[in-house]
Formats: sequence, C-alpha cells, structure tokens
Amino acid sequence: MVLKPFDLTLAVRDHDFAETVAPDRGKLFTCIQCGTCTASCPTAYAMDYSPRQLMRMIQLGLNDDVLRSKTFWLCTTCYSCTVRCPRGISITETFQTLKRLSAAQGMEKKTDSARFYQSFMEVVRRYGRMQEMQTMARWLLRTNPFRAFSFASFGLALLRRGKMPLFPHRIHGVDQIQAMYRKAQEIRERQEVER
Repeated sequence: MVLKPFDLTLAVRDHDFAETVAPDRGKLFTCIQCGTCTASCPTAYAMDYSPRQLMRMIQLGLNDDVLRSKTFWLCTTCYSCTVRCPRGISITETFQTLKRLSAAQGMEKKTDSARFYQSFMEVVRRYGRMQEMQTMARWLLRTNPFRAFSFASFGLALLRRGKMPLFPHRIHGVDQIQAMYRKAQEIRERQEVER
C-alpha cells in the first residue's frame, strides 16, 4: 500500500479543527501514532491517508487536506479502530463528523463514496431500511450510469437466488424514521445559524 505524503512545512495549521471534529479533543491529542487503527481497518488499503495519518493531520490542524481526503468516506463504521485504540479515541465518530463537515462545505462532491453515502441515506429515509436496488440505482445515476453494465451479472445472480428484492418494501413505522431525519435536519440548521 502506497500512502500519500503530506507536507508539514508549508501547512497553514488550524489548531481548533480538532475541537470541531473530535467528540473528545483531549483524547485525540493523546494519540501515540501506534497504527492500531490502521491495522484494524478493513478498508485502509483503499484510503489515500491511513486512519493513523488522518488522526495526526487533525492534530496538526490540516483541515483542508483532511476534508478533501477520501479516507473517512471509505469508513465502514465497523468500530474496529475505536474498540482497539489503546487511548480510547472515538475514531469512528470523528470520521462521521468529518463526513458531515465535508458535505456541508461542498468538498465531498468529488468522491464516489460520498455519493454512495448520500444515496444510502436517502433510501433509508424513504423506506426505513436498506434497499440494495434503490441504493445502487441512485448511486449510479449520481456517478456514472454506464457503470451499471459492470454490475449487471452480479445483480441478476442476486435476483435469481432471491437475495435482493426487485420491489422495495417499507418497514412499519417508517414515519418515525422520517421524523428522526426531520429532527436531525432542524438541529443541523440551528447549529449553522448559531455559527
């Protein structure tokens, strides 16, 4: 795995950035750069910066480089990094905050992962659960519709075996999930007004 280097000599540092993204800033600054988070991460091989590197970049206040990274968009939210961190740093929650900040600042538009995340959230909001067909269709329309041909044989195999329903079903109480989304949107808008 070849990781992207970053230049610390020319960097404009924002030391308040860690306070913005980390649920517990004090713990973030205790990171000893042991690499356990990177070794635990199932998607670290595809990231431009490893989780360990991204934690250090946050400490240093390299907010533009961090927010433009695709690392946190590739996070599967498995919590392996957080559970195994010897310092108890909430890496997964930090990555979730980075996703929100990146989307709010319009920096996420370059990554397919960000578009997949948005597609997933829209489907869950509408149906109350994951619907593979809907999620993939929305994601492909946002990225490259012609890429659907590369997934066609896999999708047909799943349909044939009954592993993926053709027509989505809403869960009971989907209105409660939609209410949660509305409440989260209200909180987000209130926080932006306060800034």
